[in-house]
Amino acid sequence: MKNSIVCATLLTVGICNANAQSSVTLYGRVASGFDVVTNVATSNGQSATNYRFGSNQYGISWWGLTGVEDLGGGLQAEFKLESMFTAGTGQLPGQSLFNRYAYVGLDKDGWGGLWVGQVMSLTDETGGSLDPFGEQATGIANFAKGRAWGSRSNTLTYNSPKWAGFSFRLQNGFGNQAGDFRANRQASASAAYSIAGFNAFGVYEEIRDANGKFSSLYSASREYMIGGTYQFSALKFYTGYQLLVSSGTDTVADATNPTGATRNQQEWLGATYQVNPALAFQAAWYHGNVNHGGGSGNLGVIGTTYSLSKRTLLYATLGAMFNGGNASFPVETTDSLPLPGHNQQGAYFGMMHYF
Repeated sequence: MKNSIVCATLLTVGICNANAQSSVTLYGRVASGFDVVTNVATSNGQSATNYRFGSNQYGISWWGLTGVEDLGGGLQAEFKLESMFTAGTGQLPGQSLFNRYAYVGLDKDGWGGLWVGQVMSLTDETGGSLDPFGEQATGIANFAKGRAWGSRSNTLTYNSPKWAGFSFRLQNGFGNQAGDFRANRQASASAAYSIAGFNAFGVYEEIRDANGKFSSLYSASREYMIGGTYQFSALKFYTGYQLLVSSGTDTVADATNPTGATRNQQEWLGATYQVNPALAFQAAWYHGNVNHGGGSGNLGVIGTTYSLSKRTLLYATLGAMFNGGNASFPVETTDSLPLPGHNQQGAYFGMMHYF
């Protein structure tokens, strides 16, 4: 019934064919709420509290189309178009349509699949699996300033099948610059292993600048992430380690890295507890340290979700960031920084609906 409605809606643009030889699904989610952040640095060198509408803290809203066509013999063609938007304003981040996924691919039973086009980074996927808060605005991304987040353009992505609990993915993003294959190039590999209640994850990614160098700790660097989870009845434990490295001779100091640091490392521990099918709690502690006088910080987070149905949930997350030295890590990633060495607290709550 759902596919019939979608096809009827989309026939005018030719997305569904008359013979229904392939399936197309419309899906998405919308999140909105309220957010408060304390000790936000102001232009006059003071601090203030920011009370605001919350759109993307728990997770950004998106909508998408995905389709599959059976080609026979275990081979199928597939595509996905997915676009983020901000529920508070209805705007697209960067005004770019289909800014998460825009790929076409082939998948073969026992061989795996190959996607061609824009897809989410392998670091984003791995971080979401290892973070007790699922890569929310408050979580493992705070100390890395969102380095793992987002999509990667002009990519070839291979997704292996699973063999006895083991699988891997490979991704290469072309820089498209004549005469310099390394310029603006992105390359990554990830692996996952699961047995009983234990899951292990690892990923490596490198992103190069326009000159093929690792010149920015948070945008043109190497990233390593490893960790695991263990499910014991309703309780799930998380632990992980993340390292960002840029080149000592090529790193350029900028607004995100004023001390010209070349190394950023984080560790974390956390747990989630599913009280019943509707109610769940999350808690975690994160630590980050940056060399060259960049400082260190500790972040404590607690949260809860309550499902009103299979598609609708209420959420609440509270975090406290404790900065040391010259560090000015925010309690919410890349947003509303405190003054150097100052602590910061934040909380957001709201509702998310899936369709």
